Amino acid sequence: MTHWPGRHQAYLAIGVIVLGLAMALQITQMPTGGGYARVGPNFFPGLIAAGLIIAGGALLLKSTRSLGHASPTDETGDEGVPPVPEAEWRGFALVSGTVLAHLALIGLIGFTLSAWLLCYGICRALDTPRRTLDLILSLGLALGLFHTFRALGVNLPAFIPGVL
Repeated sequence: MTHWPGRHQAYLAIGVIVLGLAMALQITQMPTGGGYARVGPNFFPGLIAAGLIIAGGALLLKSTRSLGHASPTDETGDEGVPPVPEAEWRGFALVSGTVLAHLALIGLIGFTLSAWLLCYGICRALDTPRRTLDLILSLGLALGLFHTFRALGVNLPAFIPGVL
């Protein structure tokens, strides 16, 4: 079997593209509303989905360029070839799971709680050392985003109307 150093990165890139496509599909199910707002509720999630698809495509392109290259130490023993890092599957799984959970839960538990879980899940994926601080900052970010969107006239599902 031939060794392809970018194989794991290609799998990760395909996963990122699939995540972006799944998010784009979920966005088409969101109600758009009938107002005169220039920025609808689909804009920012659409921007994130497009970013995921583009980033996944760039990663896939980069990983396929390593096809046919030798392993970090080629047959001549040249140590100057940089090693290809392994894919971070745990982080990818946590980020993917929290994004998908956010999309699935936003209508059930509201924006604030689902955004809180999303922010905290990203912190866990990044393996930050202060979990309590992550919980507090994630809640603050979710509340800040909720009230910012409300000030912009974007209606988001609230868990406790008028509070969260």
